[in-house]
Amino acid sequence: MTEPFRVICADPPWPFDDRLPGDTRGAVKNYKTMRVNEIERFPLPPIADDAVLFLWRVAAMQQEALDVVKTWGFGPVKTEAVWLKKTANGHRWFGMGRTLRAEHEICLIATRGRPLVKNHSTRSSFVTEVDFEGLSDKYRGHSVKPEQFYDIVETLFDGPFVELFARRQRPGWTCIGDEL
Repeated sequence: MTEPFRVICADPPWPFDDRLPGDTRGAVKNYKTMRVNEIERFPLPPIADDAVLFLWRVAAMQQEALDVVKTWGFGPVKTEAVWLKKTANGHRWFGMGRTLRAEHEICLIATRGRPLVKNHSTRSSFVTEVDFEGLSDKYRGHSVKPEQFYDIVETLFDGPFVELFARRQRPGWTCIGDEL
């Protein structure tokens, strides 16, 4: 890589103290989680003066996500993307939750400097099918984000692109993560 990254996507392994039944329910049963201060101290690659951060957060850790944004050197959150999930059969997804059962995930979008937005007609939410039971070919694994998200990112901004805490390699991206 010869220039700093202009687009950073991160889905940190947020710490949960979940004691859910079953062998696969909950983050800690699917990958190694990190404490918030470890996420804040994660060694970042070189980042451009004009850059954008897409940071996935969990509902129970809103302030912690905002703290990570600030610690990583990005300004206030500008907006957020909402991933609305449907099952492979087209039904509304019925996820986990202590008070409300989640059917969506949130990605905070923050900037440093003045990154150039290429497309001003992108909606803030997108819908994809997901089979949380793992019974269809659409299931990609716990917390894996859909291809449509990356298409949206690439439509909005020019790279270079980096994904932190990546779970797979992506063409045209630098991917950093212990699950690769």
